[in-house]
Amino acid sequence: MNASPVMSKYIPAIAVGFLLAFVISAGLAFFFSSVGADAGYLPMMVGGFVGVFTAYIMANLAGTKLGKAATPEQKQAVLDFRPQFHDQALLIVYREGFVGKAAGMDLSVDDRFVAQLKSPRFTAISVSPGGHQLSMAFGGLAGKQNKPTLEGFIAAPGDVIAFRATMQMGMMKNRIVVERIQSDDALVQRLRPMIMIEPEA
Repeated sequence: MNASPVMSKYIPAIAVGFLLAFVISAGLAFFFSSVGADAGYLPMMVGGFVGVFTAYIMANLAGTKLGKAATPEQKQAVLDFRPQFHDQALLIVYREGFVGKAAGMDLSVDDRFVAQLKSPRFTAISVSPGGHQLSMAFGGLAGKQNKPTLEGFIAAPGDVIAFRATMQMGMMKNRIVVERIQSDDALVQRLRPMIMIEPEA
């Protein structure tokens, strides 16, 4: 019987964690034995802890992909607040903060996947005038620990709409905090040192 797609994502994490636990436990047991010391269950406990911790981190990152960086020309167009077409609006989303920074956060606009952002990263797309829905969520095990979020906005031709996303830790689940940011020189200076991720067509 084949493993489910959900479980298949975690198999590498489990395998690496198990292998690491075995290697560390065996290595520590050999070391203590070579010096004539009785380590008891210590090698097994240390190896087990490191293995479980490694598997946990890898499972959290299971949904993370390597995003393609935008070209310098694409980035400069965004920093100049230029949408792709004059009758459209420019949507900018950037991510900051240390919590969960290595886990990729999936961005979608009107149920269409746009990009995945680690922290600190940003992306931008042109959107047509009217109402839109911006959604943010995590994949992998991180998705089970973080509540997805949905943010509505209305775009007009020539608008520059910017959102800042950060993670807020909670008792049971973390939360994605989304904040509307003014489109000004301060935003440009904040985005300039960041890597821009090219949005999917």
